[in-house]
Order: sequence, then structure tokens, then C-alpha cells
Amino acid sequence: MKAVFYLILCTLSISSLAQQQLPSILENHKKAPLMLQQASVASVLVDSSDIIWHEDFREGLAGNNSSIDPAWTTGGTDGDIWALDFDGSDGDYAGDDPYTIESESAANGWMIFDADGDNAGLAPSAYTNKKGYLTSPYIDLSNDSNVTLSFQHAYRWCCSSSHELYVFINDGSGWSNDNSFLVNDFGTTNILSGTVTVDIIISEIAALKDSVQIRFDWSNDSETASHYFWMVDDVRIVRTQAYASNILKAYNRVPSDYFGGTNYRVMPLEQMQQTAYFFGGIVENIGYNPIDSIRVKAQIESEAFTSESYGYSIPSADRDTMFVNDGFTAPDTGVYTASLFAKDDNDLTITDTLSRQFEISEFTYARDNGNNQSSFGRFAINDEGTRQYGNIFDIYKTTTVYAATVRLDEQTTPVAFGKIVLNTVDPNTGDIFFFTETELIDFGNYTGDFYDFSFTPPVILDEGLVVLPTLYAEVSATDTIYISTAGDNQINGESLVQDIDGVQEGVDPASWLYTTFAPCIRLNFDPTVVGVNVSTEEHIKTHSLAVFPNPNNGEFKVQLLTNEAFEGLLTINDMTARTVYTEAISVNQSFNKTIDLSNFEKGVYFISLTKGDQNEMFEKIIIQ
Repeated sequence: MKAVFYLILCTLSISSLAQQQLPSILENHKKAPLMLQQASVASVLVDSSDIIWHEDFREGLAGNNSSIDPAWTTGGTDGDIWALDFDGSDGDYAGDDPYTIESESAANGWMIFDADGDNAGLAPSAYTNKKGYLTSPYIDLSNDSNVTLSFQHAYRWCCSSSHELYVFINDGSGWSNDNSFLVNDFGTTNILSGTVTVDIIISEIAALKDSVQIRFDWSNDSETASHYFWMVDDVRIVRTQAYASNILKAYNRVPSDYFGGTNYRVMPLEQMQQTAYFFGGIVENIGYNPIDSIRVKAQIESEAFTSESYGYSIPSADRDTMFVNDGFTAPDTGVYTASLFAKDDNDLTITDTLSRQFEISEFTYARDNGNNQSSFGRFAINDEGTRQYGNIFDIYKTTTVYAATVRLDEQTTPVAFGKIVLNTVDPNTGDIFFFTETELIDFGNYTGDFYDFSFTPPVILDEGLVVLPTLYAEVSATDTIYISTAGDNQINGESLVQDIDGVQEGVDPASWLYTTFAPCIRLNFDPTVVGVNVSTEEHIKTHSLAVFPNPNNGEFKVQLLTNEAFEGLLTINDMTARTVYTEAISVNQSFNKTIDLSNFEKGVYFISLTKGDQNEMFEKIIIQ
């Protein structure tokens, strides 16, 4: 019987620069509410005597504040959308359980700009963009020399990555862009922010003025609001503290040759133990004095782990990003929670605490948040064009990948064929190369849960390799594959879509685009897994010969994986059948070698593997 060997080669290289911002893909609208902890929801505690002016919207636009005329006003083309609310967005994309703000006085209502609700009942393609602003009454600050604007808000917007939510301050001389503050700078397109507290020192603009106004402006006069909402509550003017600080965002990052630092929600233990998580955060000085030597501190109580950053000085109304000095390597599988806060060396200020949670598994490698998600988003792979969509993974220790674990949305049609493609990424240039793929799979049979799809045979992944498993499907007029999404990416390029046909406006065919949402496609290193796409017999009889990258500059890696011990002959010939390389190999379970033909002429070569007297198999290698 002939032994079958798979030679996986490719002749196409797609360039996408890893260190530059890739173009954004147009995000799909999703009804599933996704949570992202953006900033501290607890503001610095302020004594009631320090509150100069306060609005909790218990009377809606009529106002509940100390101004002579307490009424708020609305303006802009769609200003009348601003309304008192008690139960969250009521539009088509509100979901089964609409989000409600978790402000101090949420029980007596808050103001909402509900673009989704105002478009309710229309097809998404017919949604119109909205713009509108909410303006406070005049506030007398003539006796106050240090003032801070504080409020709580929650938002979600779609579908422009450049969308901006602004707060403007009128100091009595009119509205000016110079007196404006962007307040969704940590937000992400199509992702729910959660309740966020904002503290802005406005002394330079508003102190000692008797006619100050605040304006909450959705879109800054640009009609970009079509879906979702902006909720605002508990607006205060307070006396700025001498020393005060916030931690605005928390990070947990592992080093990456591709990104510099990146985040995984689930890491296999063998990969984790070759690297470490480093924790950090963005710290803001919201006091009027500079803070000397403030540090971010991280703790994992269950492991008695503590670390802190170097001390930094932060001027008033400024912010800085800092990471702790010591990394954390998990000793075992399990879910870990790191608590992060910032404190100065002189005990003058301390922030509230944020947390970052991550999971260490035995075999699963994941960027998506599907383990903690009851509602998933979805992304259509082949509704308009041929695409592939997946996540990038760093390989910290040589291992074997046996399957890709994928979750497909229930809207995937009953007969929808695609495949899992494994690509490699050059960490220096960002070039993406095809590596291997599964056979065609009818994904319509596997929706609504995570399923394993085997690579037959399995694939060896070397330490230092960067890989990109994707779900691929050709465009179809009748059958559409929807991959589930869960969670967002903090760094551009962690998840990529290839627009193979160039169907997105302004995008060249075969372009790789970054996407905000993490698709539910994972790597599975479990040697016992048998994917739903193969029989047990196919799983047992595995042989694999792979060459990558291909095309290449003459230096490439050859891998052989088999469950049979044998001796064979590896041969490389040029177009004239002249042998340029030969090696007798003895294989137990795997063979892994780098071959350098960079001194040979550029062109097409053929690699073959002969086992005993069994037939050879030829494929191309392209040296450029």
C-alpha cells in the first residue's frame, strides 16, 4: 500500500505591515451586548461640601440643580432625541435585556440619546445618522478658583471607528472647539462601555466665571450616530482636590515579537510557562497639584503575587501609562484575577481598583471571550465576497496543533461549505503566508456551540512562529457562514480579515484588514481530540510534510509529522531535475529542519519524500 504524504506549499504572499495601523473593516451591527471595562466606575470620593453644582436629572430636562433657571435644553438636527430614561435603549439593537446605566442616582432616571431607538423599525440599511446635543443651564462659578467637571456615562456606537463623543464648556463667551473634551477616547466601535466616571479639570476655562454651561454633544456636528446610545447622569461641578487620581484602564500583556505586547483570554499552560503576564494601567492626575512618584501596583492574591511599576511624576490634568516591573507566570491551569491600582509614595492619593481576568488552560489558546459570554456577536464570512477571518497567535514553545476550535452562529445556513486555513505571519514584515488547511466542511451542521475541526495530519508549530488560523469561505449567493464573535481587541491587528475579492469600498483585493471583534476561532493542542470533520481512522493515520514560508528567499523550514517510525530520503531538485539537496532522514514521530538554498538561483524547485520503494510526491518551492 502506498504511504500518503501531504506537501503544503503556497505561491502567494500577502503583505500587511505589523507595526502600522491597518485599515479598519466596516464593523457589522450586532444585537449582542458586549461588556468592556473601560475605566473606573467609582470616582474619587468627594465630600458633599466640595460639590458646587449637581444635576441628577430626576426632573428630566426641567432640571434638578441650583441654577436660577435649572432647565436643560437640546439642540442640533436631532436634539429632541435626548430624553429622560429609566430602562435603557429601546431600539432594534437594544437586545433582550437593554443595558441600563449604573450611576449613583440611576433609580430616578438619566438622560439618553437613543439613536437606535429613533431608527427603530427600519432595516439597518435604512438607518439614518443622528446628531444632537444636551446643554446645561448657566452655572455660577464666580467664587471658585479650582473646579472639576465630573459625570457618569455609558455608551455604545456604530459604525465609524472615528466617532467622537464630546463635552464642550462655554465660559460665557460662546462655544469653542478649544474648550472641548473627547470622552470616548478609550471606547471601541460597537462595544458597550459599561458605566464610566469622567473627571475633567476645567479651572482654566470656567473658574471664577459666572455664566458657565456644559454641553454633551453626540458627534460634534458630524452625522455619525445611527445605532445604540449615549447615557449621561450625575453631572457635578466640584472643587478640585489638591491631590487626586484615577486609573482609567487596566492591561494584562504578554510579550510578543509581532505586537510588542498582546493579550490572550485563554493560554495553554505550556505556552504560558515560557513567558509571563505584565500588568499595567493608564493613570490620570485629576488634582491641581502635580503628583510625585506615583506607581501602578498589581496583585494576584491567590498566588501571593505583587509587583509595582517605577515611580512617575504626573502634572495636573495629565495622564501616563505604566507597567509593573515583574511578570507573572501561572504555575497551573485555572482562572486568575489581577487587581490593579495606583498610589503615590507620599500617601497623598490612591486610585480605586480595576481587575484583569485571564484563564490558563491545558490545551486551549483563545483571544475570544466566549468562555464568559452568554450572548455572541456574529460576522458574515461570505455574504458579499470571499473572505477569511481569524486571530493571530504567538507560539512561545514548540508544540503540535491538532485542531481549530470554532463557534458558528445559528444563522449559518444549513448547507454552507468552508474550511479552516492555517497561515503563518512574518513578525518582522507582517507578510502572511498560507501554511495548510482542512478539507471543505459543511459548517451548517455545527452551529451554536464550540466544535473542533481537525488538521489531518496535525501540524508542528515551532517556537517563535506567529500563526493566523482563519475560517475561509468563498462567496455564495445562497449559503452564508456566520462566525461568532466575543470580546474586543485592544491592539489593531490581533484579529484580521482578508477581503479576498476587494468587496469593501476603497479596499484592494486580497487586502488584510484589522477588525475590532475577536472571532471565536481557537487553537487546540490536545493530542486526543478528534474533530467533527474526520473519522477516527483518518485521525489515527496521519502523515504530514510541510514547507514554509513559501514563497521564500531560499531559507525555509521542512516539517514532517507521522505516527509511524520510518527511514526515508528527502530530495530537492531544480527545474532541470538536477538534485540540489538530499538527506537521508530517520523519523520517529517528527522531523523538523531549516534548509538554506539562498546561494542557489531564484526560481521553482521541487521537494520530494521517498519512503522505501514507495512512490514519490512532488510539489513546488518558489525562491524569490
